[in-house]
Amino acid sequence: MNRYQLAKLVEWAGCLHTRKRLQKLVYMLQSAGCPLDAEFTLHHYGPYAQEVAALSDEMVRNELLVEVVGHNTRGQEYSYQLPESTKRQISDLERSAQGRKWAAQIGPFEPLAKELLKTDLKQLEYASTIAFFRRQGLGWPTAVEKACVFKNTQAVRSAEPLTHKVIP
Repeated sequence: MNRYQLAKLVEWAGCLHTRKRLQKLVYMLQSAGCPLDAEFTLHHYGPYAQEVAALSDEMVRNELLVEVVGHNTRGQEYSYQLPESTKRQISDLERSAQGRKWAAQIGPFEPLAKELLKTDLKQLEYASTIAFFRRQGLGWPTAVEKACVFKNTQAVRSAEPLTHKVIP
């Protein structure tokens, strides 16, 4: 995953709420065929990529992303926005040959990304967990069952239709 791709996801969101949503968004888009190329492992909250976390932290340090710290019932919550300077850099980049190439690769996934950005976060967590097991080569019923066991809840089953939208 590169800076441009992460910035585009934040641009599409306007404000991308929570690191957890960022992780699940990247995983689901990658599962749908978007060339984000991050390596995910299964974490308590579903698929997680250290690379995505590190890239967002780097972009905050370099003032390419604005990190907004809020609070929820579990502690701190981090959201991301683009500063005007990054918006201009994206626009400039997309006028270059490389930028047009990257935009053409990620652009077709914008409608799915916007749908996932509006999805209930718990449903997104469950769906991405099902997708993780499905991408391990398991059949649908087995992937759903493993996700139910992993998450210790049958509520995972409610997210199966969302997973089917992303992974046929």
